[in-house]
Amino acid sequence: MNDATQQSEEEAPRRSGRERKQVISVYTEAKRAAVAAERGKAVNNHHSRSGRSTRSRKRKQEEESDDNVFDGDDEEDNYASSDDEDRQSDAASSEGEDDFIDDEGDTRVIPSTRSMYQWRLREGEQTNSYQSVDGGKIIGNHHCYFTGGQYTNLTWNARGALSTGQKALVSKQRKRSIKLERVFGHSSNLSQVPYHPDMLPCYEYFAQGIQRHTSLETFKIINYHLPPSSWLENNILSTLENIHTLRALELSNCSVSADDLSSLVDYIAKNTTLSTLNISHTNIESEDTAKALAKALKKHPAICNVNLAYCSLAGGSAIVDKILAACKSCDSLKIGHEDFDKESVALVAKFIGKKNSLSSFSLTGAAIDNDNKKLLTDALVKNKTIESLSLQSNKLQLPGIIRNTKKITKSLSRLTRLDLSHNSLPLTGAKMMASFVESAECKLITLIMSNNHLTTKGANVLLPALKKNTTLQQLDLSRNWLNDQCVPAVVDMLRNNSTLLKFDLTGNKSLKTVKQRAVSRWGFVEGQFGLDESRSTPHVDGGRAKIVKDALFDTTSLDSIAASNHTCALSMTGHNHNDSFEETIRRINALDASEGIKIRYKLVLALNHVNTDLYNPRSFDSIPLELMPCLLEMLQQGIGYNGFGKDIAPKTMPNLDTKKSSSWGTWNPLTRKREKASSKDVESLSRLYEVITSWQSLPQLFARGPGVSVTKLTKTKSKSKSKPRKRRKFGDESDDEDDAWIPKGARKRGQWKWNPQTRKREYSPPPVY
Repeated sequence: MNDATQQSEEEAPRRSGRERKQVISVYTEAKRAAVAAERGKAVNNHHSRSGRSTRSRKRKQEEESDDNVFDGDDEEDNYASSDDEDRQSDAASSEGEDDFIDDEGDTRVIPSTRSMYQWRLREGEQTNSYQSVDGGKIIGNHHCYFTGGQYTNLTWNARGALSTGQKALVSKQRKRSIKLERVFGHSSNLSQVPYHPDMLPCYEYFAQGIQRHTSLETFKIINYHLPPSSWLENNILSTLENIHTLRALELSNCSVSADDLSSLVDYIAKNTTLSTLNISHTNIESEDTAKALAKALKKHPAICNVNLAYCSLAGGSAIVDKILAACKSCDSLKIGHEDFDKESVALVAKFIGKKNSLSSFSLTGAAIDNDNKKLLTDALVKNKTIESLSLQSNKLQLPGIIRNTKKITKSLSRLTRLDLSHNSLPLTGAKMMASFVESAECKLITLIMSNNHLTTKGANVLLPALKKNTTLQQLDLSRNWLNDQCVPAVVDMLRNNSTLLKFDLTGNKSLKTVKQRAVSRWGFVEGQFGLDESRSTPHVDGGRAKIVKDALFDTTSLDSIAASNHTCALSMTGHNHNDSFEETIRRINALDASEGIKIRYKLVLALNHVNTDLYNPRSFDSIPLELMPCLLEMLQQGIGYNGFGKDIAPKTMPNLDTKKSSSWGTWNPLTRKREKASSKDVESLSRLYEVITSWQSLPQLFARGPGVSVTKLTKTKSKSKSKPRKRRKFGDESDDEDDAWIPKGARKRGQWKWNPQTRKREYSPPPVY
């Protein structure tokens, strides 16, 4: 409260009625304003201490210091971002702050963004205002729980894509690379961020930021529907022409218009610094533009990596022939589309068989018939430079190319990466692949056979061959037809293979985590109510849980934990279902650490969560004495995981400081949820502490000697006789002892007594004698 209000309060009684009422009204308004300000500070402090993310607090501080103002929707925009993700993003930004453009001198005003819930169809708005290659997948029919009817609105996937797309457009970019990418998973029905006219301010803000990059080397826009008309030409290409350090340009799945595409080809023809060009998933509908692109690629002095995958080329096989001739001196080429005819595929096969400098080649989307299979096989035999081969979505029924002949085996022995995904691999093809993989001439490092209709019989033939392979490091068998019957083959391969680093089995829906869930049934048994074991069903693990428990994390004993596989990061579901610890073990095996450290991580996990029988002290009797400090080190480095296995598993000990502990628990980076430490975790850790501390007391026990106390004989000093006190006489001057005399049994201290008259407790001092 200010001095003016205090002075008006003092003068109020001296004034007359009307003046006094005016002064009182001014005073009350000032007092209410002061109280409201104090409440506002308390609310702000409360929000700063509560669950608001660190990113929103930093953004708010920047708004108060600068003139850049948001419209207040940022607090709602962070509804889906957890505190752990914000901390990771802030940590990543703090680690590379020098790589970002400084905000000094930036006069741009950050446009407002919408949250996921704010993106919806307005009244009278047409559905064609949302532009995307996904078409009708953006708009869907929703059920209203209040009225029971149906209404049309944006799908939740489209809302999330629009919200995250706006945030990415206005985010800070690095000095040497600009990357605008949205990755959609296999479960998502979208492949591109839609465009709406309300997103144009964000795109303009993004384009204005490119002008500040003077040493840009990489520019990427992936899976974004760019604004129509000539936005790319006027805002992006005009700025890139003045940058002479650009090395990589990627505009993949951006729905580039015909005018922008012709301007892009003209920019490529004028440029002399690009080494990587990626315009995949682009429809080149003009034959003149396709010819100009082939001419620009042929005359370009530095381009060596060209990606034209899933690009439709107007002009048919004649344009394909010109593109292939222009990429003769490239190191990597990706080409193909479902519109490629038989002649176009034959031209590709002839191009591979000719002399060129390709080390990586990919043919995607083009159908390969039986005649072209032979041409492609002969071309691979003639080629002597390709080391990475990718044949995706070609409607191949293997073995169409891989045959058990010496020439083909010799030609494929040069390959270090082979991708045959989205084709068909029957049992005969699996046998051919098994014989090739187990041969000594095989040098494959990466083998991808995703979505190949691979059955359990084919897997039981292919996987045993990997026990003899010593070069393969990555194997992808995702989204096939595998079930629990292939589990023994997978376990046997993982136990006998120590070179495989990544193994992907995601999307095999017949491969289950739980085969049968435990069901307890109660009833009357022999006249008493209790558990009826005859009607109850036990828990039976599925194939996924058996693979983890038998091959990667066998907790039956300490020796079985050490004998498990510690090198292969196996991916199946990405979660820890029913205490299988699948994702935890995958992260442990994926660590760039020694095998001994991984064994320690698994040992701590087994002792704390899985097998409590390992707490028996007799389990440690076979451990040599020199290894005991390692066990003590596990306890000393923060019993649990954070000190010893950082970012592998959550803390198991609760926070003892009640002021700092959160009622929501601690963030688990594995399950990506907040979890509270249970009493079982505390009990298990206390048991581990008791086991290990029992050995810590042994050195102290032996340091005390034989246990017999030795006493020294010393001469005791005789007590000196007290001198007799001088007898006093009556009338002596020094008579102090008489004043200090108190009769025996007299009260020496005061007392508190209740006084019924005053009805209070009163103190009474001791009597004076």
